[in-house]
Amino acid sequence: MTDGFLNCDKTLYLVTDRYMRRYFSGIDVAEGLMLIGEKKIYFTDARYFYAAKSAMPSDVDTRLYKSFDDVIAAVKECKAERVGLDYEHTTLYEYEKYKKLDAVLFDGTPDLIKKRYLKTEEEKGYIKKACEIAEKAYYAAIKTLKTGITEKQVREEIVRNIKKFGGEGESFETIVAFGANSAVPHHVTGDDVLHENMPVLVDMGALYNGYCSDLTRTAFYGIPGEKFKTCFNAVLEANLVAEEKISAGMKTFEADAISREILKKYGIEEYFTHSLGHGVGLEIHEFPALSPRTDEILKDGAVFTVEPGVYFDGEFGIRTEDTVVIENGRTVRLFTDDKSLLVIKPKN
Repeated sequence: MTDGFLNCDKTLYLVTDRYMRRYFSGIDVAEGLMLIGEKKIYFTDARYFYAAKSAMPSDVDTRLYKSFDDVIAAVKECKAERVGLDYEHTTLYEYEKYKKLDAVLFDGTPDLIKKRYLKTEEEKGYIKKACEIAEKAYYAAIKTLKTGITEKQVREEIVRNIKKFGGEGESFETIVAFGANSAVPHHVTGDDVLHENMPVLVDMGALYNGYCSDLTRTAFYGIPGEKFKTCFNAVLEANLVAEEKISAGMKTFEADAISREILKKYGIEEYFTHSLGHGVGLEIHEFPALSPRTDEILKDGAVFTVEPGVYFDGEFGIRTEDTVVIENGRTVRLFTDDKSLLVIKPKN
């Protein structure tokens, strides 16, 4: 999945992060190190070497890693004068070792991250399938809600359903939050029991061929009060308007501001305590961040979340989140459900 931007004369990128290695090689190997430049060289040890070599694309030279001297020799072989490291994943111990490469070391992370930014048609297909699986898994699980069920039991049902519908597993640990727990954006799913007149917030995703999806829905078990309904409709409007207006060429802080303006209209913008979204791909959080503090340009092929939310400590939280893609300049949802408030009649 590399192209000319990495094929710089006398410059190599040394990649150790597993997701980065998977992206640039096309296969997933538990342990390894990859050099990317005019040539692509993949080192892994004897535990994985023969399986990796048989699966590796023909343009990647797979080599047995015996010691770091093998990497030093490969860098000299490529006549590299500059080596870009993935600083986000490089330890101080590793950095001291890389000094032996006799090349100028620099932070290659921005180049590597931005290379993964715009998704290919193949990647978008995998993410769309992951979204389809997540959506099915959520609605199948929500049907099991009953008085006395625990958050953990709902999560277990979601995990079963992800695999039932063809997913490899969760793209991150599913969050199920009942009642006031929904006011904690990253609540740790526990043994709390569902009772009548509680919101049920679920933040989840599925993996398909290594690619992620991300979905959050907030339902209500029982009869919602007026404050909850008003806030739910405000969050949904913030979600819908953002998805309608976000377009190619827009900067990420401008996209984030769309939802904030809607929530400001309802006087609840201060309760929106996180960014509007994040990129999605092989990892659940990728470039770019749709935040008031970022100014990246959104482009066709960008896949990211749109997830406005409001959180009232000790009362309830509401979040509505889609995974979307920009195609032909416009934002396209990768889910198909009706996002209006789902009110569930209590049952024992």
